[in-house]
Amino acid sequence: MIYSIGIVAGLPSLVLIGLLFFLQFTEYKPALIEPVPVNGKGKPLQADKTDFSFLTWNIGYAGLGCGMDYFFDGGSMVRSGKAEMEKCFQGICRELKSSDTIDFMYIQEADRDCKRTYRLDQQSGLEAVLPEYCSAFALNYVVKFIPVPFSEPIGKVIAGLCTFSRYTPESNERHAYDAYFYWPKRLLWLKRCFICSTFTVCGGKQLILVNLHNSAYDETGELRRKELDILQAYLQREYQKGNYIVIGGDWNMNPKEFDQKKINSGDKTFSIQYSLDDNFMPGWKAVYDPLLPTNRNLDAPYQKGKTGTTIIDFFVISPNVTVLNCFTADKGFANSDHNPVFAKFRLQTGNQEGTLSF
Repeated sequence: MIYSIGIVAGLPSLVLIGLLFFLQFTEYKPALIEPVPVNGKGKPLQADKTDFSFLTWNIGYAGLGCGMDYFFDGGSMVRSGKAEMEKCFQGICRELKSSDTIDFMYIQEADRDCKRTYRLDQQSGLEAVLPEYCSAFALNYVVKFIPVPFSEPIGKVIAGLCTFSRYTPESNERHAYDAYFYWPKRLLWLKRCFICSTFTVCGGKQLILVNLHNSAYDETGELRRKELDILQAYLQREYQKGNYIVIGGDWNMNPKEFDQKKINSGDKTFSIQYSLDDNFMPGWKAVYDPLLPTNRNLDAPYQKGKTGTTIIDFFVISPNVTVLNCFTADKGFANSDHNPVFAKFRLQTGNQEGTLSF
């Protein structure tokens, strides 16, 4: 009897040990730099083209629409219902289809095979509504089974970020942020990265697009600092070659010179403890719309004027790139906990000056 009780009492420990072994054995371990295959077929890039349009949008895997909260951010929900998720994804597809004259789209949080989105292959779905674009998809979240919350485990996750381009890139690479949470937390967490897409443009120089999704839930700021150091080293190398560079995505921090008081959407606003400061790529410009938020809190469903909002989605451009315009589209966080950000840039080929407008 005592022996049987001991076995039963020890089962939770055995299950935990077994789960850790399983997660360790199946851990996603990407190389520091990996080529990213191109899907679809874009068109050639004209050698004399200097003006390019961009969109960056964290689509929140179509699972974080305005009626959703999230348990890890102070809410109670783990995933939305299937019908609601499909509705949000259809809304995201419509928005992107209506913007299909944009040259480049930076997309974050697209699911490929996840329990939380009912196994919907969102990458294929996005490619289907953007048939004239090339796409490059890089994994940043691969876990065979996430056991939390115990009452309703997140389960399997295979997800990442994607760059869509109307032009055929010469190369795409996944660059790992070699900065992770400590074991065993890292077994359940993202392996973050950025995608670099390269094009030959005016004067034989290269235009380098960088699509990123940096760390959140980093209380000490250690991961954020390491990621920025890795990114900065790459940018410095490429800029020294005379290349044009446009970085965009979900930075999970406020941009340079962010002032929450300038947001005039009627939303409640807040600042993040960690922000992009002048020590990151001095002389480079952070480009964003200061008047509208790009991200909302997930502690409760979205309510205008009550839900906290801020700006964490933006672009950074090298000094040889000029801003023509930038604006955030206020979608009321209907289909994602982020709003899309649009911008247009000009590559400087001489003494050119651009004008910033909203």
